[in-house]
Amino acid sequence: MAIRAHSKIRVAYYYDGDVGNYYYGQGHPMKPHRIRMAHNLILNYGLYRRMEVYRPHVATFEEMTKYHTNDYLTFLKNARPVDVIDSNTAKARQRYNVGEDCPVFDGMYEFCQTSCGGSL
Repeated sequence: MAIRAHSKIRVAYYYDGDVGNYYYGQGHPMKPHRIRMAHNLILNYGLYRRMEVYRPHVATFEEMTKYHTNDYLTFLKNARPVDVIDSNTAKARQRYNVGEDCPVFDGMYEFCQTSCGGSL
């Protein structure tokens, strides 16, 4: 479908205020509080008036199994930051590529539920 200059296309914007409460750890470049800061700019500049603003649906375990394995989701649900020093979880961390770039953090599963819900 061709987009014409007079088309009124609106951006769909998904935001959950809780997203800024997560912390990936010291030294990690992803700072979820920056998402909250960007949201405040969107509000203060009035950009939200040109968008369809939605709060993302919190995806259930079952919904996420459409795209991820039960094993992976169970790992995300049970992973804790202390696991990074636990030799018993080393194999699972390696299998699911969890480490410095993709760290385990408090509330990780809930964060993933919100992120996935915005995509569903």
